Amino acid sequence: MEATQPAFASPADSSAGFDRSIGETVKPRKPRLVHIRELDGIRGMAALMVFFHHLCFTSIRLSDWGPGIRMLYHLSSYGSSGVDLFFVLSGFLITSLLIQDRDSSAYYRNFYWKRVLRILPLYILCLVGVYLFVPDSHAYVLLAALFVVNFAQVFHVASTGPFWTLAIEEQFYLLWPTVVRRRSVPQLVRWSVGIGLSAVILRLAAASIGHHNYDLTFLHCDGLAIGAFVACRYSQRSGQSPPVAAIPTKWIAAAFVAGVVLFACIFLPYSSQREFAFMAAAYQTGISLLAGSVIAFVIVHTGARYLAIFRSRLFTFFGLISYAVYMIHTYVLMAYDHLRGPLSPGNLTAYTIRFVTVLGISVLLSLLTYYLIERPALSLRKYVLAPSHPSASFKKTEAANG
Repeated sequence: MEATQPAFASPADSSAGFDRSIGETVKPRKPRLVHIRELDGIRGMAALMVFFHHLCFTSIRLSDWGPGIRMLYHLSSYGSSGVDLFFVLSGFLITSLLIQDRDSSAYYRNFYWKRVLRILPLYILCLVGVYLFVPDSHAYVLLAALFVVNFAQVFHVASTGPFWTLAIEEQFYLLWPTVVRRRSVPQLVRWSVGIGLSAVILRLAAASIGHHNYDLTFLHCDGLAIGAFVACRYSQRSGQSPPVAAIPTKWIAAAFVAGVVLFACIFLPYSSQREFAFMAAAYQTGISLLAGSVIAFVIVHTGARYLAIFRSRLFTFFGLISYAVYMIHTYVLMAYDHLRGPLSPGNLTAYTIRFVTVLGISVLLSLLTYYLIERPALSLRKYVLAPSHPSASFKKTEAANG
């Protein structure tokens, strides 16, 4: 995921016409990408949601605790949906950048170098740590190094970390840049809808045989497709005023309502594994729609006073270090539990110390990796990115697509 949060800028940046002051026809400018601060906050929220999910849900035995911790346990069970926020954000941000650069002669070179410098330094560091310190993780590390670790269950390999989400993203972005390059933006809208619907249909097909493992790319790429759809719609309307017309509010509202209804399916009673799988499929679709509708709403209403929480220092701070927090906190938690042993049942003091310690160490390590690894790696872009020139092959493709 890119370090900045782009969106297409004001109409003036993409207009073309006759400049009366000089009496010449002005060539259309490439839409400029601007920073949407609220997306930093959403990224920070997503990282904290996943953190709470692991600290307060997956690693806790519910029967050991009182009502306060039980409530936190149940709320944190939904923290895994932070991953879906990441997917929608990634789909929007990356597709926006791809659309901006799609006529460049260095399109592929620059895109993949950006991904390498953004993702790989911390990714490799974490892989080395897992290989050295997590027992019986060698097969997992191999799959993660090949970016196919989301298929670990297929190979009967135990999953021991967050690498599966990066695998889904990189598999998607292995093909998506070519689609963006070769198709017009209106065609990309249809492609995005088609990919999203295909994931939903495949989840339902998997549910018919009782399957509900959504680590597989073709069962969990709808969030990326929704983000891509938002990016396409926004780029289509970037030349219009006001820009909030990019995505009609009624579309966002309809997606949100549908998301709530599908999300609620998880609370329905079930009597078989197959019924639960259908509920899980509906729930996952609901989460994707909710994530997409929230992010779309924030994008088209950026700067509004009622969105101030997304611009708060707390959430934008965690947004800054979200990649490192996401990658590191699970292993900090594993190390803490290994050294301190399991939590004593009902010991609120031990619970609090565990939470504060794991959070504090995770933030400290994330800051160190951000300033010592991530930022220095991104600074290398000036040495590897090629100058951008209009591509003749792109012009031919654009003409063929109308």
